[in-house]
Amino acid sequence: MKPILIAVAIAGIASTAQSREAGDATVALGLSTFGANVELGYQTNPQWRVRGALMGGYSLSETDEDGLETTEVEAQLGAVALLADYYPVASGWRVSAGLLFSNNEIDALVSGDVEVNDVVYPGETFEVAAKFENEIAPMITTGYELGFGDGWSFNSEVGIIMIGGIDLTATASNATIQDEIDNDADYQDAQDDASDLSVLPYVGLNVSYQF
Repeated sequence: MKPILIAVAIAGIASTAQSREAGDATVALGLSTFGANVELGYQTNPQWRVRGALMGGYSLSETDEDGLETTEVEAQLGAVALLADYYPVASGWRVSAGLLFSNNEIDALVSGDVEVNDVVYPGETFEVAAKFENEIAPMITTGYELGFGDGWSFNSEVGIIMIGGIDLTATASNATIQDEIDNDADYQDAQDDASDLSVLPYVGLNVSYQF
């Protein structure tokens, strides 16, 4: 009885997946680790699909004043991914691999009476920047497509992006300030921690239509 129930369950799962034929195209909208997500896919054969995703498009610009010190922050969150999807069995489960082209960067400009290591330097500036070490990063994911209606499916995806670490830099307009920053233990620890973050988790959720 147990094998029969398992077979029925597998058949039920398989029936929720959309049928895939060469030449089928999909369009999807949703959310991912990088914000809003738009995807286009093309089925090359029943087991393989190529997919492109445009993610993010989010930017932030803020200014904070603390006494005579001003901090201006500019941030961009976005990426483009190119992936190949493989469906090993007749269900909605897939494994994917490809490349992520990153447009993620954070810049902070500090100006005015700058304080470094409890010393105030009037009329100076320094900039802190952070970005992925690998701007073109390998990406591996696995996901599942749950079909509903005619041509519609709900898609979930998890995986990793091999960003190679985060490049954290601080650049000062004054050689003395630069030397203070470079020899600061907290700054060195922050650089080491950022560099050690070589893998970034990826999560994506969307609704797609196949036509």
